[in-house]
Amino acid sequence: MRVLNIILNGKAVTAREGQTILELAQENGVFIPTLCHSPALEPAAMCRLCTVQVIEGGRAKFVTACNFPLRRDAEIRTDSPEVRHGRKLIIELLMARCPSSPELQRLAVEYEADLTRFSSLNDDCVVCGLCTRACEAVTGKTLSLAGRGTAIHVSTAFAKISDFCIGCGACVQICPVQKISMEDVDGERHILLHGKIVSQVKLPRCKSCGKYFGPVIDLEKVMDRMGEHLIPPPNADTCPECSRHNLAVKLGKRYFEQYGVFREEGQADAG
Repeated sequence: MRVLNIILNGKAVTAREGQTILELAQENGVFIPTLCHSPALEPAAMCRLCTVQVIEGGRAKFVTACNFPLRRDAEIRTDSPEVRHGRKLIIELLMARCPSSPELQRLAVEYEADLTRFSSLNDDCVVCGLCTRACEAVTGKTLSLAGRGTAIHVSTAFAKISDFCIGCGACVQICPVQKISMEDVDGERHILLHGKIVSQVKLPRCKSCGKYFGPVIDLEKVMDRMGEHLIPPPNADTCPECSRHNLAVKLGKRYFEQYGVFREEGQADAG
């Protein structure tokens, strides 16, 4: 693999051919803001916050750092006045969509964004696509982007409650503006988008303690989709707490039986 000579914010560094600018920056302790990036997913450059300036062969251009592969020696500027001006505009546009996001609020202060420049949409979504891409990686059947242009939004098929959701909560955990929520109510797991229930998943009841838990995800299908085949199947009828307790009792019994001192729970002390 060819080694490239890169000037990163005035500092000489080396990069691997094909390495993205974001990867190079992270390796060298340079922070580049991003909302739509996750190391677990292929980069999509949806939010554009990671836009930086690249100078190759004497020609300057603006590119998204998360998905731009380095192919030749270059100079990269991640915080130049031109980059900051463009990033400020992006932040102002995103804040119009989701003004309550803590991360966007922090960036708005850092870049001195004018929050009155654009009319507020207040739709609580920056359309970064992380939730839909995470859903696709796991099941590919629940959340997706619908509409076109300024009307694009996250939804389920035909905007109806999905029957395909497995209740894994990946969309909830990965949402950068924390606008997808999850709740367990009366033996069901609900995924809520914009405060509206978009999926309902039945939860199993633990055979040991009687509490609802889960959901129990069919890991075989998920792992096949992700290219993994060595993950053991989950205990489908026992909650994680009881599973750990039962395993501890089993291991303890196996160890102490040889000494004749193991007692079942609740058994009175001998002598």
